[in-house]
Amino acid sequence: MTKSLVFGRELVMLQACFTPKGSVQMPACPAFDTGQPRAIASAFAKGVQSMFRHWKILLLMLAITLVPMTVLGQDQPVTLRVVGFVVPPEEIGTPLDQAYQDFLATFQENNPNVTVEALETPPEFDTQLLTDLAAGTAPDVWQQDGSTLARLIDTGNVLDMRQCLDVVPELSLDRFYPSVLNIHMPEGEDGPIYGLPNDFTPMVIYYNPLSFENAGVEVPTPDWTWEDFLDISQRLTLDAEGRNATDPDFDPENIVQYGYRHRHYVFEWIYWVWQNGGDVIAPDGSTVDGYLNSPETIEAITFLRDLVLEHHVSPEPVSLEQMTQQAGFLPVFLEGDVAMFPRGHWELVGLRNQSNYEPERVAVISNPSNVEEATVIYESGWIINNAVAEDPAKLEAACRLVEAATDMDYQLTKGISGVAIPANQAAAEQIAEETEFPELEQAFLEAVAAGRPPYGARFAIWPIVEQRLDLMMENILAGGDIQEEVDLAVEEINRELERAGQSGS
Repeated sequence: MTKSLVFGRELVMLQACFTPKGSVQMPACPAFDTGQPRAIASAFAKGVQSMFRHWKILLLMLAITLVPMTVLGQDQPVTLRVVGFVVPPEEIGTPLDQAYQDFLATFQENNPNVTVEALETPPEFDTQLLTDLAAGTAPDVWQQDGSTLARLIDTGNVLDMRQCLDVVPELSLDRFYPSVLNIHMPEGEDGPIYGLPNDFTPMVIYYNPLSFENAGVEVPTPDWTWEDFLDISQRLTLDAEGRNATDPDFDPENIVQYGYRHRHYVFEWIYWVWQNGGDVIAPDGSTVDGYLNSPETIEAITFLRDLVLEHHVSPEPVSLEQMTQQAGFLPVFLEGDVAMFPRGHWELVGLRNQSNYEPERVAVISNPSNVEEATVIYESGWIINNAVAEDPAKLEAACRLVEAATDMDYQLTKGISGVAIPANQAAAEQIAEETEFPELEQAFLEAVAAGRPPYGARFAIWPIVEQRLDLMMENILAGGDIQEEVDLAVEEINRELERAGQSGS
């Protein structure tokens, strides 16, 4: 850093402590840590008064010197290129589109020196973004899927949002659910914050109350266990004669109602491993040996496999494909042919768009626990391009945009689409209270505390690992030996991890 830049930074720090009340404070004022910038300014003035008789003249000279810096922070024209406020063409004119337009208009009214250039989200955005970052043409601010955050962090192009906490003191981390904010803090509480949450969902279990009624089974309570889950799933699974899967005469070849849907996709089952005290990869991402093949993980995989192949409470892959090939799974669920399945908040939108949807056919509950409670949280967050830090005015504008987008007023608009839950905790709780179906929303919120980050937010190589784990479970559900399939997956995944380590990725 050159001396002139160092001097400029010190000047900005000092000027921030003398910013008039009601105007925008510049970053890095030393008093921000105490929350008393004007108190320190006052103490400084008193010290000058005691040392010099002409203190007013000195302060006036200092103020005149600092005027250009104040103008830079408040009045310098700034253009922000932002991805996240443009709906697809078919949604133009919808309430969501209007909410976006209202937000941008209000933000620009409150920040007249800032012009927001709202950009469409391009196809294959994650891939395009990496290309644009390398070329220096990426947007300044964008929404990022937390499941691909790690590989973006590895590029070095993500701003540490602690800089925004200095620039915009009203941007408080207290507004977020801790487990959701944790997605953006891969190095722990004291490390960098790579982006801030926008919206999210924990994975929960959807169930059809009519399926429970049809089988004469009581709905479980949120404190249910794996043992409860298996028993309930068995009693929900009925053959054509009305016998459930606990009946010695139950016919697994003629099932008319299944208790649960288990599939091979790891995003739907990884938290079952966590619930059993296991894992699939080391905390540092260096190996899966000792984790994916641990007794705890093998036990969890066996439990899930047995739901399909031993207890017959979940349709086998071929049967599931036959059930859903015409209209998809959601109509099947709403008809009661499958009583429970794992999914996130977004599925409410799909369910409500089905012709056979009725509110009394849809409810949700937290996942059962075994050794511990756990689920995964899938999330999107606001990311600021690290390049904006080179321009103090643009940095402040970008930080203020993210502050406004995570403030309660805007976050309440998340209830319009219903796709996800606001990351702002107060907004999420208010929506849950005021919605038409408060018990449904509350069930999602109850699952948040046990949520963990998706591994795509921790390991850049996770997409490759995920693909191999999908294949492993697919082979197991097709009848493959669990230990053999796991051992093969360990060997192949570790080979990829070693390659990634050698390449520095």
